[in-house]
Amino acid sequence: MPLYEYTCRKCGHSFEALVSARATATAVECPTCESADLEQLISLPAQGKVTDGPATNCSGTGPPCGAPWCGRKG
Repeated sequence: MPLYEYTCRKCGHSFEALVSARATATAVECPTCESADLEQLISLPAQGKVTDGPATNCSGTGPPCGAPWCGRKG
C-alpha cells in the first residue's frame, strides 16, 4: 500500500496515510477533525541506500566486485 501525505483544508493538520489501491480518495479522513476535505501533497521518493565503500564492477575499470563468478583479482 502506498503512503500518501495530506493536509486538511479545514484544520490545517498535515499527516500521512496508507491508502489501499482498492480504497477511494474519499476513504481518507483527517485524524484531528475527521474532515474528508483534504489536499494530497506531492511526496519525494525515499532516498536509496548509501554505501561507504568504493564503487565496484566487473568491467575492469574499478576494484573487483568480489562475486564468485567475477574471476577478477585485486
